Amino acid sequence: MGWLMSPFVALAIMVLWEPLEVLVLSPILARYGIIFGYESIKNSLSDIFFDVVGVAVGAWLLPIIIAPPLHLF
Repeated sequence: MGWLMSPFVALAIMVLWEPLEVLVLSPILARYGIIFGYESIKNSLSDIFFDVVGVAVGAWLLPIIIAPPLHLF
């Protein structure tokens, strides 16, 4: 995502996904017997850490190797 859009927008989307996944989607899907988003705080924090790493690679390292095909935001 950091390759195709502003790193700050990409990171905001990815970080905001974590509470949405655990606090909103998981309870709704659980009503229908679908197990989704049951994560510990440690797992959510590690997801955010790797989101930061991925956005940094996509925003600053990947464009050096190859230009993005488009730029969204």
